[in-house]
Parts: sequence; structure tokens; C-alpha cells
Amino acid sequence: LHSNFKKCLSSGGSLQMKVFPFIKIENKKYPTVIMGEDHFTGWFKKCKKYNSEKERGKEYQETLETAYSLGVRGFSMSPHSTLIKVLKDFKQKHPGIVCISNHHWHTNYYLGNKSLWLGKNLERVGASEAFDYDKDLIKDSDWFKNADVKKRFSKKEINSFRLDEEEYKQQLDKFSFCDFSLVGNLGRSALINLGREDIVKREIELVKEKGLVPIGMCEGGGLALTKYEKMNVAGTWIWINKHEACPNLDYTLKIIKKSKKPITAYRVFASPDGFNLEKSISFIKSIKKIKSVVVGVNGKEQAKETFSGLREYW
Repeated sequence: LHSNFKKCLSSGGSLQMKVFPFIKIENKKYPTVIMGEDHFTGWFKKCKKYNSEKERGKEYQETLETAYSLGVRGFSMSPHSTLIKVLKDFKQKHPGIVCISNHHWHTNYYLGNKSLWLGKNLERVGASEAFDYDKDLIKDSDWFKNADVKKRFSKKEINSFRLDEEEYKQQLDKFSFCDFSLVGNLGRSALINLGREDIVKREIELVKEKGLVPIGMCEGGGLALTKYEKMNVAGTWIWINKHEACPNLDYTLKIIKKSKKPITAYRVFASPDGFNLEKSISFIKSIKKIKSVVVGVNGKEQAKETFSGLREYW
């Protein structure tokens, strides 16, 4: 790819014409490079705070255009109304892009009428996972070191977790412009690992009814990948980089080697040593089962730097 790219430039070719390649998933094109949107949502500490929604939308639009000009054709989206509109309009202008819905933030999953995403409930989800998992497996894992198992949900409460199907359908309608949809995004794959695979299976059915292809959101890494692949998902997204995965890197890599479906890696550049594109991507490339990466950028300048670099190393 890098060689072809240099030939294109030397011959006066357009940068925009050389796109990152696709793979096929269920006979649909799936991008090997996906731009994430987390830095624009304002939901996490790492995100910029915008003075207005107009400013947020403008900066996201400029970043989309920069990424597109550098060959990126995959874009993920979470339930943020401003960003949804910008990406939807962008796809109308560029129908060849592929969009992946991650429509779960603060919606869909409940205990009674209380969201499992909010406040103490999310903390209790983590405590329940820490209690339920193999203690030797997670004893050195940063993912569970602060979990207070005394706050865990009872088995009866876990059995009472529910998917609000009407809300879920409404969310999917907002993402009707997407091609793929993530499923099971709560905690470290908590629904699957706490015995509520039925909820994720129902999500898969609802996603397929809307004509989207389901992808498992496997933040639980090695703890959940095998279980996901037994479901009717077309692939998975896994949190992994050269320093960590859930419950630990070595265990997750052993599980990945046995995987049968394409894996997308996210959080690939997270590192206590700071950003190093070459080392991070070299590590991901060494894992043959990983076919795609999600890359978060905070604006058009970072998009230009990151996606230009990816041409050489990915």
C-alpha cells in the first residue's frame, strides 16, 4: 500500500483516490481503518468541551473531510445528535463510506426503571464481574483492582436485567444510515459474562431486522471473545494494545489465536509511554486475526498526522 501510495504521488495522482483497503464481512465491505468519534462527544475526560453544538459539528465535519481525503472510509458513531447528523449528511455526499453504529451510551439496559449505565449501577456491574470471574485470572488485572465485590448485584437482580426493546428500536432507527452495528456494549462484556447472553442475542435479532450487520463489542477481551463467536455476530471489536487487554494481554492473545471471525482492535495507541504509532501498529499487525483498527483523533490536524502515518505502517 505504501509503495503504491508513493507511486501515486510521484505521478501526480490524487491523495484522495488511494483508500485504505476493505475486507468482506457477510458480503459487505468492511473498512480496515475506522475513525472513531469519542473525542467529539464530550462524554469523557479526554474530550474537548465545546462552546456550542455548532462549533462541535464544524470541527467534526472538518475532521471527517480530512480523514476522507487521506483514504479513510470507515466511521463509527455513538448516540450524539449533533454528530449523527453530520455523519449522516456526510454519507449522503459520500455513499461509499461505511458507518458502524455504537448506539448504547446511557440507553437500552435496565434494572427495573433504572439504567445500568448510570452511577452506582455501573459500579455494581463491575463488582459483579469481579466476583464472578476466576480470581487467579483477574488478580493482577487493572480492570478489576478497585472493584468492591460487596456492592455486586445479586443473582436475582442479574436475572432481572432487561433490554428496553422499544428504546433499542428507536436508537436503531436513528442509525439507519449505518451498515454495521455493535451489540452487547456494557462494562467488560458484562451481559455475556454474567449469564445474560439472551439480551445480546435479542440485540442481534433486532439489528438484523433493521438490515444492519451485528458486530460484538468485546471490551471483555479474552473473557468474552469465545462466547461472542458462538453467537450470530459477524466479527468483534476488542480493546487491545501492546500493554493491555482484558483480563490481561497474554491470556487474551491466546484466545485471539483461536478466533474464527475478523477482529477489529480499538484503543491501540493507549500507552503509558506516550503515543508511538509505529510501535503500536507493528504490535497489532503481528496478530494475524486482527483485520481492522479503530483510531480516535481529536481534530483535523491530528487526523492528518495519524492517518498519513498509518499509510506507512498499516
